[in-house]
Amino acid sequence: GEKLVLALNNLTGRTMVLNRPKALNSLTLPMVQTIKRYLEDWEKSDLCDVVMLRSNSRKAFCAGGDVVQVSRDWRDGNKAQAMEFFRTEYKVNHHIATYKKPIVAMLDGFTMGGGVGLSVHAPFRVASENAVFAMPETKIGFFPDVGATFFLPRLDGELGVYLGLTGQKLKGRDLLYAGIATHYVPSERHALLEQRLQGLGTSDYTAINLAIEEFVAQPENSQSEDFVGVVNDVPIDFSLASVRDVIDICFKFNTIEAIMQALTEVANQPGPASEWAQKTYDQMNQMSPSSLKLTLEQLRRGAQLDIQKAFELELVLAERRLESHDMHEGIDALLVRKTNDAAWDPENINAVDIRELYSQYFEGDHETTPLYLGSTPFTEYPHKFGLPTEQEILDVVSGESPQAGGFGMTYELVMEFFMREYESKMGVEQKVNWVLSRRTELGDAGGTLRVIKS
Repeated sequence: GEKLVLALNNLTGRTMVLNRPKALNSLTLPMVQTIKRYLEDWEKSDLCDVVMLRSNSRKAFCAGGDVVQVSRDWRDGNKAQAMEFFRTEYKVNHHIATYKKPIVAMLDGFTMGGGVGLSVHAPFRVASENAVFAMPETKIGFFPDVGATFFLPRLDGELGVYLGLTGQKLKGRDLLYAGIATHYVPSERHALLEQRLQGLGTSDYTAINLAIEEFVAQPENSQSEDFVGVVNDVPIDFSLASVRDVIDICFKFNTIEAIMQALTEVANQPGPASEWAQKTYDQMNQMSPSSLKLTLEQLRRGAQLDIQKAFELELVLAERRLESHDMHEGIDALLVRKTNDAAWDPENINAVDIRELYSQYFEGDHETTPLYLGSTPFTEYPHKFGLPTEQEILDVVSGESPQAGGFGMTYELVMEFFMREYESKMGVEQKVNWVLSRRTELGDAGGTLRVIKS
């Protein structure tokens, strides 16, 4: 059959092209094995400076793993084959995270589940206006895997927990402001960018970053018709801008019950966030109750785990989940019958015994064969080419950032610091401005800012 993963060699660039457009590039075991082989070969090759990942279709970068096949294998008794899919996939995800050369993932179209695993751990993640991100696993009775244990808790505030529990979609520039993408480049420029990187002749990360920056689009101004987020008159083109603080208020809890209660309270208060809270509550009510509880615990633990332990935990959880009723029922309802009427068991949040869930998924000896990932594990990604995080911005204001000098900085000084530090990177001004407008107020002394206690 037609090759489902193509390899293109041009000068010192190597491009892997996902080529299963009819299935939105959903990943099969042979595809993942091919990706693994290319990555290994190119890392060793002296002729390769930079690796790019993209799709041959604007509709999807990769809409996930082929879980229908995995579920079928498991139910047909081919349990080793089903687990081999996850084991190989997680090895590939981990290899991307620890790769010895720059990897640039070009996100055009759907980037969900397994597609997130192929991109989010790379140092350079270039989103277009067509990019649609989601981790919708709780809807099929699974949990956000492919390293989500590591990357979701490291997004701003409770954003990752919200995205992991609800499967909420983000589009286009959202990916940049949420920290999922490092750059925003319109789709029509991707081919030129690929050519530019192929001819760069270096594997220097700074040089690659600067080359990508040549292609980025200007941020939207508040005049554009699809512009949504103006908070305190601060324009930022981020679909979650107006509910960003409410996300932290509702999703900071350690039980699903408390999160649902918080959403109910916001939904019942008049205000702009009430509609969002009701919609979010309804979204979560469609998910597998046991998946929700499992995911919340997984992400809370993931905040403390190094990257290797995160993938090892996921392998254990994947096997345990394949033994569950909900995973097969969820896949069947959403992807096979396409009726979206899964009969979850237990059927609601209250019926999921959390102590039983802990002992089933997180305690005791697990038989799963270890992953043998090699390379030194880290607790933070080694490369930072995206926008500053909210915490990094607030640390500068509070004087806790070693780079920024003393305490007592004015709005202008903070802005100047970030524009200098990030070399006027597109999106920095918008994000810093937005975070300062939400999270700081004028202090007592001559225009200096202080962080508002949340």
